[in-house]
Amino acid sequence: MGKILRKPSIIYILIAILILLLDLFTKNMAEKHLAEKEITLLPFLHLVLVYNKGVAFGILSDAPDIVRLPVLLITPILALIITFVYTIKSKKVLDAMLMGMVGGGALGNFYDRLFLGSVRDFIYLSYGGLSWPAFNVADASISLAIVMFILQALLKR
Repeated sequence: MGKILRKPSIIYILIAILILLLDLFTKNMAEKHLAEKEITLLPFLHLVLVYNKGVAFGILSDAPDIVRLPVLLITPILALIITFVYTIKSKKVLDAMLMGMVGGGALGNFYDRLFLGSVRDFIYLSYGGLSWPAFNVADASISLAIVMFILQALLKR
């Protein structure tokens, strides 16, 4: 047990908890302040509350529960296991931080699915005829971590 709780593992846990708390806080604020309205912060950045019953970008939203629910409940658990094991094996602080961002994001959306039945998304990017599906802090954390992980791997070459 002592070997598991080394610096990278502790960093993973702390980052995951931080992302989880930030995600849940911002989702609660969105529900409180965005009910029935949209706020435009910049011409391309809007805050609007939507509930997503599917996975990323609403995929599987219309699938029957017998298909959708196992995927939605098993995927975040697998993400947590895989990212934590990777952190332990890697032993690198940066990897621990990035994997913690993924783990925390997975936990944030898992919480919503488990206790609310859908994920609260509230950040919406659009400009002119272009738009991106609404997302939240958990989604942004996961996406940013993956991009940074890929960049790190490319820069090593």
